[in-house]
Amino acid sequence: MFVGIDVGGANTKIATSEGLVESIYAPLWRNKAVLHDVLAKAKQKFEPEIEAVGMVMTGELCDCFVSKREGVLHIKNALASSFDKLKFLDRNCMFRDGSDVDKDPLAFAATNWLASAKLVSDQYGDVIFIDIGSTTTDVIPIVAGELKADRRDLERLKSHELIYSGIIRTNVATLLNKVKIGGDEYRTSSELFALTADAYLVLGCLTAEDYSCESPDSYAFANRETTEKSRLSAMRRLARVVCSDLEELGEEGTVRIAEQVKRAQVEELSAAMAEMKDRYGLQIAVSTGVGEFIAREAAEVLNIQFISLSARYGRTISAAFPAYAVAKSLERSL
Repeated sequence: MFVGIDVGGANTKIATSEGLVESIYAPLWRNKAVLHDVLAKAKQKFEPEIEAVGMVMTGELCDCFVSKREGVLHIKNALASSFDKLKFLDRNCMFRDGSDVDKDPLAFAATNWLASAKLVSDQYGDVIFIDIGSTTTDVIPIVAGELKADRRDLERLKSHELIYSGIIRTNVATLLNKVKIGGDEYRTSSELFALTADAYLVLGCLTAEDYSCESPDSYAFANRETTEKSRLSAMRRLARVVCSDLEELGEEGTVRIAEQVKRAQVEELSAAMAEMKDRYGLQIAVSTGVGEFIAREAAEVLNIQFISLSARYGRTISAAFPAYAVAKSLERSL
């Protein structure tokens, strides 16, 4: 059994090459030591069948670390303390040992999208690969099986290959500075009142089980997670985005806000995809991740073919695709 691990800032995802998947909400910024507990439990679950472990990460960016270098080394050391036969994927899509991470930590930063894109490039020659997760969106041009994207997140933000918004953890106020309700336009509050997960829960695009982090007002729902992640609670949070409440705004008003959240994300993604389409002549979008429904609508806007990896692999694997991809790539390499 080959195991892939994707350590993010909020979630650690673990998958086997056989398709077993586990996603654990483990916010590193709150307690970076939590990773040791998560990995210890994973080791117990999958041993002794483990032949090798492949690893990618994005959690090094957490603000509990003073630098990405420190973050990479912390994550590497946590993995090394739990697993033997450990391989780290670098920015050149090569598997390397922990000693190589010590020598050049930044070569291993923000590599989870590379694992996914490499697996997709082996299967589809000329596509725009899209992965919409809880926090970010990757938009990767693949031409003749070659990844055309930049390797550093800084450069990917510049080239629109990385969009720093996702469908669960993104502050609604970062997407909308104004909303229209009942024909009138209102400015939004910049407070963290609601997340994109609230919008998609209200619209029925996500379930309470998909809401994989705490809500902005989770402190008010101690031991009442079902109530916290109900549609009613989500509507109340959305109403606060315009300094209102559900009594004043009503269900219809909160639904209008949720619809505009979705429209903003579709428009931002379709604009990035249009750049890739025009630059490389790409006519096919291949998508994975919990936000695949956004990619489907963006492909419809551009009138290009859409291929769903959740239809091919199942929704569970699709939601943890980098972990699955690194497991499959390691299996093939060995």
